[in-house]
Amino acid sequence: MEFGVVVGSFYSSDGILAASKAAEDNGLDYFFVTDHYMTPVSSSTVDAWVILSAVGALTKRIRIGTCVTPIPFRPPSQLAKIVATVDHVSHGRTILGVGAGWHAPEFSGYSTWDEDGKVRVRKTREALKLILALWDKGRQSVDFSGKYYSARGAVLEPKPVGNPHVPLWFGTQGEYMLKVAARIAQGWLPGIQGISLEDYRKVISTLRAEENKIGRKDHVKISCNGTINELHSNLLEQYVTEGCEIALLTRSKEKNVREK
Repeated sequence: MEFGVVVGSFYSSDGILAASKAAEDNGLDYFFVTDHYMTPVSSSTVDAWVILSAVGALTKRIRIGTCVTPIPFRPPSQLAKIVATVDHVSHGRTILGVGAGWHAPEFSGYSTWDEDGKVRVRKTREALKLILALWDKGRQSVDFSGKYYSARGAVLEPKPVGNPHVPLWFGTQGEYMLKVAARIAQGWLPGIQGISLEDYRKVISTLRAEENKIGRKDHVKISCNGTINELHSNLLEQYVTEGCEIALLTRSKEKNVREK
């Protein structure tokens, strides 16, 4: 069993850095930051990837990443470069949390919002294809032409430290994206608000069924989350019984917002 913590990007930069150092000093395995510019909780935020670069330089062992990055929020080629840079700063300890986005106001303010969730999902899938192509250690340059994104002669060097690339951890409960996760993800994250045991079982069942279908030899690592009280209760034992391998500490329920 591994353990980690998730902190909000609406905390101060000093607070996030102090929390990351405390997490490492206390032997935790993972440190995640939510990736939002504006949320229902606060629009006073730090950029998750900028602060994770600082976390990567401050810490030495703990794995770091986002919980989760709304992939359509940023141009995928630039996101690929940003994440690869953080991976170098952290010497290969970086994780890219994958989501399709949910908070319309921040997209309207900083990006482009698509009301149709299916469009956001399709953009996420296409963006990941481009990101993985740019991270491919066997490719010197990338030409990419998709419905939503394109690149011509894009060179991403140095490639991420991770082998074969920065791990992808999906934060979704949708059947289509879970099937994508079963094919390309290394981990799965629940939303910050938590997940019922019934839905948890459905997620794991979908992932494992798709893994078996495609003959995947390894499997997507499954995490669960909760407050201190929840993780000290028998709820954690129930999640472990269902297949949880990583427990993540989150903030109190009063401050929870949807994070996907």
